[in-house]
Amino acid sequence: MVDSNESFFSRWSQRKAESRDQPEQESPLSDDSLAGSADEISEDSPSIEDAPPELTDEDMPPVESLDEQSDFSQFLSPGVSEELRNLALRKLFMLPEFNLRDGLNDYDDDFSKMPELTEAVVSKLRSWVNDKGDEIKEQIAEDIQGAEEVSTDESQDSVVQKPESLDFSDYEADELGEADIDG
Repeated sequence: MVDSNESFFSRWSQRKAESRDQPEQESPLSDDSLAGSADEISEDSPSIEDAPPELTDEDMPPVESLDEQSDFSQFLSPGVSEELRNLALRKLFMLPEFNLRDGLNDYDDDFSKMPELTEAVVSKLRSWVNDKGDEIKEQIAEDIQGAEEVSTDESQDSVVQKPESLDFSDYEADELGEADIDG
């Protein structure tokens, strides 16, 4: 085990010394190679002057005219105002292909217009509430009655016998006034 550690460190030291002795090689991203590749790119691609002008709010079609076949990518141009971009994106996400409801959301339904309950249903609910209230009142009355019976039984059984006199003759007061037990 010791030999493997020594061989590892010796190999590491040897490689470190060799890397110091070797002259620095050109990195693949040297300044010269980047300049050459930039020239190649500029020859193949159109120049900045030939680039299309930046789109603005005036170049955009009206938001009301947008539909499924419209190109919404033009609204993401840096020259378009945030307000117009947000209106276009709102229009995009309101399209039927993006506005699908799965029916599993509780808030999909409109609960603001609840149907009226019939008189039969209302009377049945009232009778259930009244019956349950009567059951609760009876249960409370039974609990109170049981608690009163238990407390009267305990008060009769737990009469405490008071000693007739207490004898403190075994105690002496020390210098601080505290009592010590002799014995």
